Amino acid sequence: MATTEKKIGELVSMLPMFTETLMSGFERRASAKLNFNEERTLMFLYRNEGMPMTDYCKKVGLLKGSFTAVADRLEKKGLIKRITVCNDRRKNALVLTSEGKSIAKEIESLYNEHIEKKAGQLGEEDVLSLKNALQTVISFIEKIK
Repeated sequence: MATTEKKIGELVSMLPMFTETLMSGFERRASAKLNFNEERTLMFLYRNEGMPMTDYCKKVGLLKGSFTAVADRLEKKGLIKRITVCNDRRKNALVLTSEGKSIAKEIESLYNEHIEKKAGQLGEEDVLSLKNALQTVISFIEKIK
């Protein structure tokens, strides 16, 4: 493997540590008691509502069976509902209920507050560099998927 590709591999292996460090201290104080996967799924739905379930499980990073279980729990809690896609009863899209949207807004507010606090530990130039680096990573994800 070429040196550049090897270095990319090493850096990618450190991304979970970056996420863990960034999110350390984030308190899930939202009024709904959600586990990590439920919260992650709810927030993804909040930002990408109305897609078929099969699209969500790929993007959230859960296996189909695991995602279905998370969706079932969120539906049971009254936070999401399934709707039929294009008259095909085999395909369901997920949409947030009004309570689901309210909880998602609450979580987003807490999340933004946390990120602002973490970014406050960096200088303005570092914050800009981090933003640009993350935008670059996202653009590469779009190119290679």
